[in-house]
Amino acid sequence: MQSERSLKTVPGKLVWISLLVLALGTAPSAAALEIDFDPAEAAPGNMRFAWIHGSISAKHNTDVRVQVHRYNGHSFFLRQNPAVHWEAPFMYLLFGSERALLIDTGATEEAEYFPIRQTVDRLIEHWEQANGVSDIELLVLTSGDAPAQVAGMDQFRGRAATELLELEDGLPKSRSIRRSGEDSATIDLGGRRLTVLSTPGVSATGLSVYDPYTDFLFSGTVLLPGRIVIRDFDSYKASLERLLAFADSQPIKWVMGAHIDMSATPGIDYRLRSNFRPHERALQLPATSLQRCYDVVNLINNTRRVEILGDFIVMNGMGRGERLYGYPGYTPEFLEQRFLR
Repeated sequence: MQSERSLKTVPGKLVWISLLVLALGTAPSAAALEIDFDPAEAAPGNMRFAWIHGSISAKHNTDVRVQVHRYNGHSFFLRQNPAVHWEAPFMYLLFGSERALLIDTGATEEAEYFPIRQTVDRLIEHWEQANGVSDIELLVLTSGDAPAQVAGMDQFRGRAATELLELEDGLPKSRSIRRSGEDSATIDLGGRRLTVLSTPGVSATGLSVYDPYTDFLFSGTVLLPGRIVIRDFDSYKASLERLLAFADSQPIKWVMGAHIDMSATPGIDYRLRSNFRPHERALQLPATSLQRCYDVVNLINNTRRVEILGDFIVMNGMGRGERLYGYPGYTPEFLEQRFLR
């Protein structure tokens, strides 16, 4: 009776309790989340950090299996430990209001050695808690068909609220994707609309993803600070032309590739299958690299040739480990360092 009198004598208390119950019972859903993914300028982020670089003895490496870098609150960059797999690929996890997109899945199948699914689950859980949402959908997309990009895909099979994106005519298909041209499509993550471009040549199923929220172009293997091995010359040249035309209409802050092969010494790459890379070049490439790469491709003109630039190496008609002439097939003594070519 005392509690009933208290509520009767203080009507506002009843209203307050009712509102509290409603608030607790109606937590915001992913669809109700409001984030400005179309700012006037690119969303800022942090690129001042160092990637793990493996160790001389991979067996005794104690670094995390998957390194996570928080670029900003809705963009996360992941790298596989070079001691787990020498390719040390990068993966990108991007969040929108309704769903998240994981670009590439790493080079190792076994979760015991490469827990990419567990890492992504943890990031999604933390993001949901920080933004007051739950059960956000996950889309998984591979930007190429190389083992270093697709090996971890099976870890996501059977995961709830997850769609593994398949390709149709060279582009991903899904209810969240709208084709915007013969060679492009749009993925809507809920306010964060990404452009997907078909960019084969290095990979038969090559894709590049542009994010206007950060102004980053996630280029897969079509352009990266490493060995770019052309498999289909005409397709690759057309892909670069497509990216250059796109760059004329959209600002590109950085080009973010699938892995790093180059050392900090211009023109010198790390040896194939090296698990220790203590002085790597930075991952991000300037947008001007697209034009430089295209100029080199024109110079090669579909001949069996290698062209070595400071930030990347373009190879046509040969394997990744081959060299015909010049740096770094022959390295001057003053540039020789252990683990480098």
